[in-house]
Amino acid sequence: MQLFYWLLAALVLFMVFSNKQNDLSIRLMVVAVITTMSFLLTQLINRYLIPKYFFEGRLFLFFYFLLFAFVVSVWINTMCIVVILWHVATNTIDGSFPDKTDLILLLSGSYIIILFATIVHFVRESHRRTLERDRMNSLKTETELRLKDARLQLLQGQLHPHFLFNMLNNLYGLWMEKSDATPDVILKLSALLDYMLYRCDQEKVALNDEVTFLRNFIELETIRHDQRLKIETVLPAQTDDLKISPLILFTFVENAFKHGANKTSGISFIKIHLAVAGPQLQFRLENSFDHLTSVNVPKGIGLNNVQERLSLLYPRRHHLVIDQADDIFTVQLTIDLNE
Repeated sequence: MQLFYWLLAALVLFMVFSNKQNDLSIRLMVVAVITTMSFLLTQLINRYLIPKYFFEGRLFLFFYFLLFAFVVSVWINTMCIVVILWHVATNTIDGSFPDKTDLILLLSGSYIIILFATIVHFVRESHRRTLERDRMNSLKTETELRLKDARLQLLQGQLHPHFLFNMLNNLYGLWMEKSDATPDVILKLSALLDYMLYRCDQEKVALNDEVTFLRNFIELETIRHDQRLKIETVLPAQTDDLKISPLILFTFVENAFKHGANKTSGISFIKIHLAVAGPQLQFRLENSFDHLTSVNVPKGIGLNNVQERLSLLYPRRHHLVIDQADDIFTVQLTIDLNE
């Protein structure tokens, strides 16, 4: 395409410089020199100045070097034409030389050709860069989504063995106590594991199912605690067709039993309140704990896990406050469940 363009440009310049009175050899040599110089100047602009300076936002340097290249090209063209005319004049007796107007017209035409070639290249390169930028942005977005999905799967995978580890410890404690509740605990544990392993692999689950899972877990924990633990729960009976990421709330509930009831020697309590107002879920949990056995706010695998999952699944759509005061551990979580 470039070869065709510059051959056509040379033909146009030759037709512009077509005064029959001028010597043919002069016309051919002048057009060849000016076409070659135009080609080199165009390559300099398109291959170097535009990508290195214009597209990089260095406009002052771009226009400075462009003006410099223009002046140098005019000087080179002029010197070449002078050399050609001098050579023809010294070797030809009856030569007819072009006048000043013809040469100015020829030079002007060459810079119009350069301008057109530069504009075409600029438009094509801008379009190519736009497509490339869009492709890279799309690839970046896809990569981020894949990483996010892989990270969530890793966090979900951490949660399952974490839960199983805690429940096996509880089950072992019941067995050591020869508790009659052990068979019932095993059945409920089986149901919980069935939910976690086969239904929680989905990105979203019905909020009703998640509430049922929480209710079963609380009943399971109630079996293995005596009357010293006071449990107060308010869970909605129906939550319409709302969906939620699985096991988001469960970690807080499990944490209340593990770090509160299990480590408190006297009377302890757990209060769980879950409400749904439109698409907004409001969750509040309070549990007592012994400051002698829990110097700092518990920050195990579970809480770190759920905080990271919330930031990935509900960015700018959740508000989480975890607080510890007067031997009471409090969690307040609000999630906008709108997709």
